[in-house]
Amino acid sequence: MSEEVMEYLSFLIDEEEYGLNILDVKEVRGWSEVRKLPNSESYLLGVLELRGEYIPIVDLRQRFNMAPSVLSKTTVVVIVRNAKGQSLGIIVDAVAEVYQLSESQIKSAPGFVKIDERYIEGIASIEGKHVVLIRLEKLFDFDELHEVTQPDLVSEE
Repeated sequence: MSEEVMEYLSFLIDEEEYGLNILDVKEVRGWSEVRKLPNSESYLLGVLELRGEYIPIVDLRQRFNMAPSVLSKTTVVVIVRNAKGQSLGIIVDAVAEVYQLSESQIKSAPGFVKIDERYIEGIASIEGKHVVLIRLEKLFDFDELHEVTQPDLVSEE
């Protein structure tokens, strides 16, 4: 019986490589100005209208308690989607690679990683470097972000 292989899109933040399950990635795009929102979390930079949908744009550096991203024409926004179909844009320093990883290549996160272990799916050792695999739904509350950015569009449960 063969092991399941999944693809991960990797990106750089502060010269560290992180990865997301590629099935969660909707698109990768360049920076464009966002509409700022008052009284929101510091890492929530605003919303971007994309094909009729308002997408919260967050600075992953700030969410990791690092210095804010320097926004420019070379800034990369990775648009991701959760299991409920809610989208979110994350700002990263650069997109790196797409890796195919088997479950046996993904190890538990040791304590030396710069971010809280709750947000980490695991760490993969690839060609002598380590890629931290992120659990987006633990790192961000998609419902809360969408409530802040689109209060009229969020249905009450």
